[in-house]
Amino acid sequence: MEYLGEVKQKLLQGRFNLVVLGEFKRGKTTFLNALLGADLLPTAVVPLTSIVTLIQYGERISAKVTFLDGVVEETTLDELHLYVTEEGNPCNEKNVKLVHLEYPSPYLKDGVVLIDTPGVGSIYQNNTDETYNYLPKVDAAIFLLSSDQPISRSELDFLKDIGQYSAKTFFILNKVDYLTDLDKKKALEFAKKVLAEKVGLEEINIYSLSAKLALDGKISGDDEKIKASNLPAFTAMLEKFLLKEKGRAAINATCNKGNNAAGELQLGLELEMKALGIPLEELKAKIVLFDEMVINLRQEQEDNGYIFQGEKSKVYQELEHEITVFQESQDIMIVKEIEQEY
Repeated sequence: MEYLGEVKQKLLQGRFNLVVLGEFKRGKTTFLNALLGADLLPTAVVPLTSIVTLIQYGERISAKVTFLDGVVEETTLDELHLYVTEEGNPCNEKNVKLVHLEYPSPYLKDGVVLIDTPGVGSIYQNNTDETYNYLPKVDAAIFLLSSDQPISRSELDFLKDIGQYSAKTFFILNKVDYLTDLDKKKALEFAKKVLAEKVGLEEINIYSLSAKLALDGKISGDDEKIKASNLPAFTAMLEKFLLKEKGRAAINATCNKGNNAAGELQLGLELEMKALGIPLEELKAKIVLFDEMVINLRQEQEDNGYIFQGEKSKVYQELEHEITVFQESQDIMIVKEIEQEY
């Protein structure tokens, strides 16, 4: 399977995708800017981000745009809005696949890739589709909630979908600078209760902070603003995770993606077996449907998780061997059944 080659490439590159997710206008892009300490990505008061943006480590700041036809063009931070925003690139009329940024942040060392995604649930369906299509590439997620809006049904459904891929999800309650201490406490308690009852997430930590206040403090060099934003509590936890737990999370994410690949193969074989007893025209229709499903699954599962060096070769070889043996045995049986039938 072509997908296994992609698994191997991802393992060898040692990337770890830390993806920022949430509904539209939760402050995801502002949070990323605050985390990196610079006004890198464009923000606005209307639903803005429309294209996935990958931020990797680099000694100097650079930006590249990759288009759907494979063409790559260099751009500047000042021109990013022309490609990644709904205003500058409505409904992705410029056929942008994604944007790559390089930035010298300590959070991006050792293969960590921070990823900004379009918010789901807005009137722009293409933005929601863009984010959902990227979920299979998630190794760990930072999920933003907003203190000025209760958790919605669509957010709960989105979290369930994220859980199929992400090995670890961090929760942030953003925009708490608008709340009193009492209201902040109530908002946190409500969010924890809903997540426990509706999604089954028990004993989770939700970090309350103000991304806007943190970004203002980072840009102006105002330590008091940074402290008041509560961002340092989250970054301390994140640094510990990246140092001590990233490897385990990467292994879990890789196993999830390997199971998805095996499930894709099994689904295909089951469809083929069921096809043996149906009329020719229906058989052709089933084959077309199967091919479409495979294409969609492969598009959704292009990347795979990072794994420790000692585990890379073993995991890949075992998975490839098991699938090859299973596929060969099933192919022989299918051919025999077809020969007997016709």
